[in-house]
Amino acid sequence: MSDAEYRREIERCEKEIAEIEDLLRSGHPDVEGLCLALADWSAELRLLEDEKSRRAVSLAAGGTNEVATR
Repeated sequence: MSDAEYRREIERCEKEIAEIEDLLRSGHPDVEGLCLALADWSAELRLLEDEKSRRAVSLAAGGTNEVATR
């Protein structure tokens, strides 16, 4: 995934999280569903950020563009 693709996906997660938070603050009745959605988008954001960080460390160490998986 290119840096631009990471940025796009991270921005998408941030947008979804902000929309969910707005719905929760406005008193939306589906609190449980919104909390689940918030947890999902937050986890996706963490995964993307972690993967991007591992890639940056690998590149700085002279590795390839591929990220090693656990």
